[in-house]
Amino acid sequence: MSETGKKYLENLLGQAVNSLGFSVSEIQISTPEEKFGDYATNVALVLAKQAKKNPQEVASQLVSKLNEIDVSKVFNEISSVGGFINFKLSAETLLHNLLEIHKTKNIYGSSQIGKGQKILVEYFQPNIAKPLHLGHLRTAIIGDSLFRLFKFSGFNPESDTHLGDWGTQFGLLLFSFKKYGNIGIVEKNPIDELNKLYVKINTEAETDPGVRELGKAEFVKLEAGDKENRDLWKKFKDWSWQEFEIIYKDLGVRRADHDWPESFFEDKMPAILVQLKSKGLLKESQGAQIVNLEEYNLGVAVLIKSDGGTTYLLRDLATLIFRKSQGFVKQYYVVDVRQSHTLKQTFKIVELMGEIILKEAVHVAYGFLTLPEGAMSTRKGTVVGAKEFIASVQQDALEIIKEKNPGLAEKESISQVVASGAIKYFDLSHNMKSDIVFDPKKAISFEGNTGPYLQYTHARIHGILRKVKDLGLKITVEQEFNFTHYKDEEMAVMRKLHQFPEIVEYATVELLPNVIANYLFELSHTFNGFYQAVPVIQETNEQLKSFRISLIIATAQVIKNGLNLLGIEAPEEM
Repeated sequence: MSETGKKYLENLLGQAVNSLGFSVSEIQISTPEEKFGDYATNVALVLAKQAKKNPQEVASQLVSKLNEIDVSKVFNEISSVGGFINFKLSAETLLHNLLEIHKTKNIYGSSQIGKGQKILVEYFQPNIAKPLHLGHLRTAIIGDSLFRLFKFSGFNPESDTHLGDWGTQFGLLLFSFKKYGNIGIVEKNPIDELNKLYVKINTEAETDPGVRELGKAEFVKLEAGDKENRDLWKKFKDWSWQEFEIIYKDLGVRRADHDWPESFFEDKMPAILVQLKSKGLLKESQGAQIVNLEEYNLGVAVLIKSDGGTTYLLRDLATLIFRKSQGFVKQYYVVDVRQSHTLKQTFKIVELMGEIILKEAVHVAYGFLTLPEGAMSTRKGTVVGAKEFIASVQQDALEIIKEKNPGLAEKESISQVVASGAIKYFDLSHNMKSDIVFDPKKAISFEGNTGPYLQYTHARIHGILRKVKDLGLKITVEQEFNFTHYKDEEMAVMRKLHQFPEIVEYATVELLPNVIANYLFELSHTFNGFYQAVPVIQETNEQLKSFRISLIIATAQVIKNGLNLLGIEAPEEM
């Protein structure tokens, strides 16, 4: 957070309030409409109510005191309107911030609010032997962005995929493979063929309950160490990781620090059961082992099924406790909203065990993602494959790039960068809690609130800078500028740039990457308005030209920093 921003203002207001003999427990600072300034506070209204005075009178007193205290003139205008106090940053403050951007470059906007806390972000939890589909992209995209925000804000984050490689569904697949599978055919196209087998057996199970029981039996054998089932299961895992590489290679998601799949906790589950039993939490019900959470309105949590098979919930308990033992003070689960009930059960049980307090485990729930065609289901075989989907968006991006810039070198690689940015930005520009319908045409557009629009703005700035160099103009950015007047468009860009550190902090604390996305769109829109209205290369005043070049370089830097927090590359040409 900028020291000349909210923190400075909080301190300034605190001094003014105290010097006038008032007392307030909390000072709220907001961002008003641009015409009113950069910050606003309702503290005068709060104090007036306490003292039973006229709000405008209290506000006027505070404004006078604030102007006395702000000796450095961080604000060039402090005014009151109807009891609200508005603050407008001075040009000197904004220029100082501009130089700070040039000085700090890639770390501008970063902070140490995390104080080095070791935290874990769990995201991208695919299941083995199943193709990646559009739904898997959301956890990977959101989790990757949150990880980047945490890192940028001074936390010490690590990540885990928590691969789904255990459970009854693998028993069903094993049963189907043994009954219908042909190893020669499956090896040629493993994931698609295994998925066909999975869909086929689930279709049978819908009309014949006995099929599901046979699948459960195969999983029990797998847990018991049956060699045939173990060997097949290992093949399924190896094949699956080949498929999952697309997330890292084509989409550019950061690889996880840890590979602790469900099966990793196989030997850790018995100790959980012993601990639950010793605390009187584990009960038997109709042959199953359960924890009764009805008094917490969380129903009954089944840990061991009546057939002896373990449940996802038991593995989640072992996972959470193990990861805490590794020194993580907080764990963030980037998992869709459908898992809310299970995770609430998990967190409550671990709390009852005395292993954590609830704030140490956070479910970052996100809504459903669909295409205009509707929802997807692996069991029904209506999955939209991630590989095909990404390839389709890349092709669309390539066609647009060919049309817009036919002379561009490396069109293929740039189209991959643009496609990845389009997919990620479309997701992250929405509040993650919302259900969204992915519109490929809108996502890949170079106009409007899209990833390609931001990437194009960044590339456009670098195009301007290439012209500057071609003309032999000297770019001097680390100098003090002091003009008697700045154009509104220049001030607007400087004000937006100044907001970035506070935007990053808010997005990190509130777990809202969409705040970064929306800010970047506003910044790009403001910059484009500036560039259309104000000459840069054509400016005849050399000092003014240098200032404006300095301004566009800073804008490109902040766009790059913000896009990086969303996991999006910022190409210099496209």
